[in-house]
Amino acid sequence: MNIATEPHIKIKFNVPNFITTIRIIMTAVIVTLLALGSETQILAAGILLIIAALTDFLDGNLARRMKQASRFGSLYDMIADQILFMPTLILAIIAGCFDRTAGFVWWNPYLYAIPALIGGVLVIAGIVIYLIKRRKKDFEFPTPTKIAKLNYWFWLTPLCMAILNIGPDLLLAILMYMALASTILTFYSYLKKGSYVFTD
Repeated sequence: MNIATEPHIKIKFNVPNFITTIRIIMTAVIVTLLALGSETQILAAGILLIIAALTDFLDGNLARRMKQASRFGSLYDMIADQILFMPTLILAIIAGCFDRTAGFVWWNPYLYAIPALIGGVLVIAGIVIYLIKRRKKDFEFPTPTKIAKLNYWFWLTPLCMAILNIGPDLLLAILMYMALASTILTFYSYLKKGSYVFTD
């Protein structure tokens, strides 16, 4: 059965969803370390962010290999991604992790951050609206487009580089501009494919 057309969304506690839960728990640790703000704590937050992001590959692959893919797991995974990304980005900005690109990025770092945060909010809003609407009528939730799947990594890569303070400043700036372009393309692709979640 296609998980997008499952008749019911059932909460399933299996290995892939357990890994997704670990990602959410790791977010709390990352956010705490960024809020504390020493150089060592910010470095530790960056390392944990990479580990947490890699679990996004792990839970999806395990779900497919173990034949435990479900609509709940898919939605839960998307929510966990945004729970990881959005507060981490906000606290990284507060901690000054993007200050080094001030000479390279116009309206630094908000040109990159605000569209990405709006995208995250729209993903969560789309899931909430979908869950509310499907009480009356079941319908397919739009699976992420290819560019949308890549877009999450366009968001995360400059965030990881900024927190870990690695790579040339110019490279980080270029990646921030690439994230902006990817976000715009993702908005367009989702509007074509999944706008019915908000409008129907």
